[in-house]
Amino acid sequence: MNALQIGLIAVGALVVAVLFLWQWWQSRRSRQPVQVAPPAPPAMSPDQSPRVSLRPSPIAGDESDNAAAARVEPTMDVEAAGVWTPRVSPAPAPHVVSDEAADFAVVLSPVSTPPAVEPEYREATPAAAPVPPRPKLLSEWPFDERLHVHASVVSLSGSPFDAAPFVSAAGRALAWVRLFRQSPWETFDPANVGSVQQLALALPLASRAGPIEPQDMDEWRFVLTELAHAQGCEAHFHGFRDGPERAAELDSFLAAVDTIPVAYLVKKDGGHWLGTRLRGTLEANGFRLQSDGRFAYHEVESDAVIFHTVDGFERPFTPERLRTENFTALRCTLEPVRLKQPLARFDMYRQSLRALAKLLDADIKTSEGDVLDDAQFAATRDEVKTAMDALVNAGIEPGSDTARSLFY
Repeated sequence: MNALQIGLIAVGALVVAVLFLWQWWQSRRSRQPVQVAPPAPPAMSPDQSPRVSLRPSPIAGDESDNAAAARVEPTMDVEAAGVWTPRVSPAPAPHVVSDEAADFAVVLSPVSTPPAVEPEYREATPAAAPVPPRPKLLSEWPFDERLHVHASVVSLSGSPFDAAPFVSAAGRALAWVRLFRQSPWETFDPANVGSVQQLALALPLASRAGPIEPQDMDEWRFVLTELAHAQGCEAHFHGFRDGPERAAELDSFLAAVDTIPVAYLVKKDGGHWLGTRLRGTLEANGFRLQSDGRFAYHEVESDAVIFHTVDGFERPFTPERLRTENFTALRCTLEPVRLKQPLARFDMYRQSLRALAKLLDADIKTSEGDVLDDAQFAATRDEVKTAMDALVNAGIEPGSDTARSLFY
């Protein structure tokens, strides 16, 4: 080992020793207590006195000077901290006398204010929390029980089951499902829903065909019961005891509010339209030929169907008829009960008829052959409004799934 190596080792040892001593000295300084002189009280003139006494407040219920003082510890808990309030009201109580009953007057003498008002800490009284609205219980059904008889289907083993066979067998009943035990009800969608934990099927008590018959109710129950046994499920049925009576009442109500405005477009001068020209005109103005043979008018903004039209003899259109036949009249029908915002849709129906009459060189007439003028349109609109108001007051919203199932 040469002298250079020995020198480097010595220098390194010296540096390490210096660093060790520096660290020891810094640690010793940090452990020494820091003494800070208390701040001097602010200077006060002889004629000044503190506004608030520093003597602790006496314990509540003990007014003697010898009572033990309650110590208030500082806290960072906002809810647990006390709220400072004066022990007396800053203003005396008013002198109240009843003039109307002097013999029974009660005089409220003012409360004398003590010379010194000392603050005290009182426990904060939490304000009464507002009562939240009652949440919808999980056991409540997602449909109006007045208007339906219904069934609830669950698996005997508690496992998920396929709801599609039950919905298919239930006919025109509306279906809701729970995907999990405590999940909310959802409308059954066969494209997105497979196995479910619970299925609810609601059969409307009436439709445009009339009230549901007792034998139809029994058959509905029998079909679902047999299917439930085959699928390892159990079905519970509700509302069948007074179902026939409620069905008759509902049918009478539906017949009273089912207002259907009808108008005819008749070719002027007894002429006719070529089928090809008629189809081109209708399709160019928002109409589409449906599979049931009706031309449906679609709203531009929402693409919703507003009204339908067939020929003047209420016969459906076919592509063959439109190629080979001529037509002298069109029958246009609006169903407000199946539309949301029925009055606005009625106004759209009236405007569309007028525009179509100009394009086809036709008159707008009633089924009796009278011309439909503004006064008759206004009267029909009032009838629609009255019927829709009655429907809403009964808890049935026009255009809803319930309304569509009842006016089927």
